[in-house]
Amino acid sequence: MVYRLWSIVQHNSSVSVQNRAMNDKTTEKKFIHWADLIRAAAIYLTIMVHVSGQMTSRWGKIPDSQWIIANVYGGVARVSVPLFFMISGYLLLPRSESLKVFYGKRIMKILIPLVVWSLIYLGWYCGNHPNTCTPNFIGNLLLIKGAYYHLWFLYSLLGIYLILPVLRLIIRGDPDKKLLWYLILLWLVFQPVLALTHKFWNFDINLRAPLAGGFVGYFILGYLLGEIPLSRIRIIISAIILFVATLITIIGTYLLTRDLGKLDGFFYDFVSLNVILASGATFILLRWVSETHAFSSPSVQALLRSLAATAFGVYLIHALVIELLSDWTPFVHVNSFMGNAIWSIPLVSAIVWILSFPIVRLLQKIPVVKQIVP
Repeated sequence: MVYRLWSIVQHNSSVSVQNRAMNDKTTEKKFIHWADLIRAAAIYLTIMVHVSGQMTSRWGKIPDSQWIIANVYGGVARVSVPLFFMISGYLLLPRSESLKVFYGKRIMKILIPLVVWSLIYLGWYCGNHPNTCTPNFIGNLLLIKGAYYHLWFLYSLLGIYLILPVLRLIIRGDPDKKLLWYLILLWLVFQPVLALTHKFWNFDINLRAPLAGGFVGYFILGYLLGEIPLSRIRIIISAIILFVATLITIIGTYLLTRDLGKLDGFFYDFVSLNVILASGATFILLRWVSETHAFSSPSVQALLRSLAATAFGVYLIHALVIELLSDWTPFVHVNSFMGNAIWSIPLVSAIVWILSFPIVRLLQKIPVVKQIVP
């Protein structure tokens, strides 16, 4: 009798352990390695946009050869922010959660960093420009322009988050992908194509499609491109599109800037047709690259996971690191002007990333403080 009772206890204990193991396995966070690669690439390219911008904003004040090199780096890196929007769309659109969970979890991850870093950068700016920080100026920065040049991204992301529960209705269940591609077509027509016709032919029309504007299209596009199977022909076409679209960005920016006499950022715009095409192609190519042997190692995948986990925090802090390196380092100014742009831009971008990464990792380990670098 005792033996039978002991057997039952052992059996129940074994079942309990197995159930816990199964629950742990099902609740374990699933990492998508190509998504990690895209986020890691996006943050480095974002830094490169701002480092190269130190030169591209100085047309006529630096040698043409240096400006052209900086323009090449800047043109290549324009896909940076669109990649962030696209990977967010792929990861967030299919999720199903209540409004309470969504606003308590998702919105606060944007709202808290936005408020805190706006105050940090406002303090930094006003400390360096004390006579300009009037109440009206501060209000204009916080509510309209953003406290610093890179924080616009958080305002745009917050706006998309507010309508994200509605966007999720579009892909609920088994959505008709043709309708989603139709929405992308409307976005291309009403956003970059109309911008092109207005820029070069002064043509405009008083007609807009409410969901086919701004950065919302990137969310849908990221979801669609993350779902399509990869094939050799798609990889080849993506490589061709990336090359041609990037070339248009570089050459178009040079020609417009030369004619205007100062930087003309029309082809730099994140929702220009050339940047949209380049971003979509880059998204597919990075998915493909992540499946190669070089990224199959567990150590490489762990590194990508760490880089991806800090990408948002690095985005928030990198502008401050760029300025500290450029204006506050003793003996040498660590910026794109420290040498030939061929090596200075990628090197300074790497230095900014390398310094920002451990700072963010440290902040993420501090209770409460970690909420500003989620």
